[in-house]
Amino acid sequence: MNVIIDKIRSFNRRRLTRRYLKKTSVMTPFGFKFFGPKIMQNGNFEVTETEILKKLFFQADIFVNVGANFGYYICMALHMDVRSIAIEPIPINQKILKQNLIENNWDQNVILHPIACGNSDGHITIYGEGTGASIIPGWAQNPSRLKHIVPVKKLDNILANEKVTSNSVILIDVEGFELDVLHGAQNIMASQDKPVIMLESGLTDHRSEGGLNLKFLEIFQYITKNNYRVFSAENINFEITQELIEKSIEKYEDQLGTHNFLLIPNGFDFSLLAD
Repeated sequence: MNVIIDKIRSFNRRRLTRRYLKKTSVMTPFGFKFFGPKIMQNGNFEVTETEILKKLFFQADIFVNVGANFGYYICMALHMDVRSIAIEPIPINQKILKQNLIENNWDQNVILHPIACGNSDGHITIYGEGTGASIIPGWAQNPSRLKHIVPVKKLDNILANEKVTSNSVILIDVEGFELDVLHGAQNIMASQDKPVIMLESGLTDHRSEGGLNLKFLEIFQYITKNNYRVFSAENINFEITQELIEKSIEKYEDQLGTHNFLLIPNGFDFSLLAD
């Protein structure tokens, strides 16, 4: 029975993802056309995070989107004339991303790396398609049959020929694989000229076993070891501390209030994020 259910869910997810390309693109409130979920097309996707990124884009020299999906944030950056690099391993996601670029005449203005990011170079299996696809088996109930073997590379190696500075912006949305990606960006994070990083992670996530993600404490410690401070992307005045994470784990209750975090290097000019 489980095999049959997995087959059905795999078929349905494939069908739903490909349906986006059978529809007409929609002009978003931000001024670019987009194929994808309605919540992205109508501008209601991650509203607070979007506003933060738009403020950062005003002074950004480069935008790197790890787990670019259909290219929502890539399109936003390109619309603001920010040089952009998209990293997306799943073939159908790449196809939709490319169509969004073509629809806006940006297909020559972006570098697309059709690979995953990790802590080593080689190949890896990723499950699912569209939003929520993950290298973690069972993540977000992704069917085990809906999988792709894709190249994987350290972010340090992918960006080896790029000049990443304190004006650069990196968005990492890798559905549970954050620690590996961050370890693979060790040189970038340890540099004196650190970029701002927005990271999707947290104490609660979509692992099949449920419960708190205890690995988030290790993620936090790795980030702060590299001289970053961690803030809630929902409230930039709310700084995340190790004490708060440990208290949440002790009480077995997520007190962070968000899954999106802004990693800010020491010396960052917070006036850039002012209203």
